[in-house]
This record gives sequence, structure tokens and C-alpha cells, in this order.
Amino acid sequence: MSIYVEFQKRLLELVAESGEKRTVLAGNMGVGYRAFSDACNYGILPKPMVLVRMCDYFCLPIAYLLGETDNDAFVPAPERTTFHERLKALCAEAHITFYRLAKECHFDKSCISKWYALGQYPSMEILELIADRFEVSLDYILGRTDERD
Repeated sequence: MSIYVEFQKRLLELVAESGEKRTVLAGNMGVGYRAFSDACNYGILPKPMVLVRMCDYFCLPIAYLLGETDNDAFVPAPERTTFHERLKALCAEAHITFYRLAKECHFDKSCISKWYALGQYPSMEILELIADRFEVSLDYILGRTDERD
């Protein structure tokens, strides 16, 4: 479980600005109330797709909500792609295999097979490693935007 104080602070500011009750906001975002409440109350970073839904709702880049940047400008992709499609394209563009990516980013190569076979997403920590490896933003690797940085 990852705890991010700046994430919690920014999320609480957005909740206050919305004027909505937390239960209503969580429902409007399409996220479970427990994950939303844990994020608000304790700064617990939710799973990547929950974080994406939060950022989609507020139309913000993930890096902004995490407190990694003060730039809240976000340009959504006209047509979204999936993490799986984006990862495959980035590996092809860099002429590396999934095995080499796993080795360079220090995670087990079997994780990638699981992501594809089960339609799963990696943890935020692994997503950040992959994004750093390809020098792209989390929003880009997750297919939310076509802007790489």
C-alpha cells in the first residue's frame, strides 16, 4: 500500500472545489467508495485504473494529481488506446522484447504475460518504471493522451 501525502492533499482540494459529497463523487467517477475514501482519508494510492477514473473525472494528468507537477493542463487523446496496445507499440518502436523490458525495469517477465492474458494492469510502481524507461508520461503509457511527456 502506497501513501502519498501530496496526492491526498490535491484530491481533497478537488473534492472541496466540486461541492459534492464523497459518495456522490465516487459514484460519478465510477470508483468504489472504499478506495475513494481511503484515498481521501489516508492518502492511499488506489489501483491504476481507479486513479485513471479520478483523473478522467477532473480532466487532469496523473502526475498533477500525484503531486509530481504543478501543471494541470491535460489534452485527452481523441481516440484512446489501451495500456496493452501502447506497451506493445513502445516496445516495437524501441526494438526491444517484453523480456528485455522486464529485465531492464527489474520485474518478472511473467508479469507481462499475466497482464495480456488476464487483461490486467501493472502496479503504479511498475507503470512508473515502464514510463521512465520509454521517457513517456503515465498518461501516455495508459493511453489517456497522445502527448508523450
